[in-house]
Amino acid sequence: MRALAIINRGAGAAARSGDIEKLVRDGLKKRGIDADVKLLAGHQIGDIAQRFVSEGPKSGDRRVLVVGGGDGTLGSAASALAGTKVALGVLPLGTLNHFAKDLGLPIELDAAMDGIAANKPVAVDVAEVNGRVFLNNSSIGIYPFFVAKRSAEQDRRGLGKLAAIGPALARTVTSASWQAVHVAAQGNRKRLLTPCVFVGNNFYDIADLGRRKSLSSHELCAYVVKQQSWFGLALLPFKIAFGLVDSTRDVESYRTKNLQITSHRAAMLVSLDGEAISMDMPLNFRIRPAALQVLATAETDSD
Repeated sequence: MRALAIINRGAGAAARSGDIEKLVRDGLKKRGIDADVKLLAGHQIGDIAQRFVSEGPKSGDRRVLVVGGGDGTLGSAASALAGTKVALGVLPLGTLNHFAKDLGLPIELDAAMDGIAANKPVAVDVAEVNGRVFLNNSSIGIYPFFVAKRSAEQDRRGLGKLAAIGPALARTVTSASWQAVHVAAQGNRKRLLTPCVFVGNNFYDIADLGRRKSLSSHELCAYVVKQQSWFGLALLPFKIAFGLVDSTRDVESYRTKNLQITSHRAAMLVSLDGEAISMDMPLNFRIRPAALQVLATAETDSD
């Protein structure tokens, strides 16, 4: 197998692993994979992935793009790979690695390379909003605001992602506001006043710490937090953590293939797999069934 391996040099585990470029190159070679390994800045990942896809196969080789980083890095690469025959090999080098965990991929580096060498592609769904692919979830409201403030704290103070959570959370709580949005799904359109809308690629069980049991059920999952007191809103993360969310009082939920969010705003801050960007309204979400091939271990089952 021949592959290109691109690694986000800013990923937490990559920075802690010494010469991660050599570790990955030697590790893949030991497993019979001749890989060109590149250490890149996060903003370069999507462009390099797109270039790799557009080059086309050489000498009939099966093409694999190995990506090392967190969920945002994987999402950037998946935007280029979705809908193509190029398979994604995952090196989970981020802080949380939700996509790898939900798919049952190994988190430890050697085991992850074993999984890539096993060369067993599984087809998983991706979701997109206004043409931008995400692997885990997207949201509007207080969460993308928090993500933006966390990134600002990291840049300003030189903090890691986890260390920046406290200051970012404090700024989010003092600045959060309710937003009037219209949500159109399942043939209905509803006006809601909410601090946050969460849209997931496949079903997230809000009573089970937000994990997914499947990445191939061909549906979006949306939760709109209902209007309530600020004290009730502050309690919501703890209720989610302990499985105490009241699905009728706390959230409006949808399971659908398409969803549209509109508001009076021309643009809105949106999070995509933990990265915050500004997007023009309206926001059009859709599921893309079985659009991404991911290399997995023999035990991994996308269902």
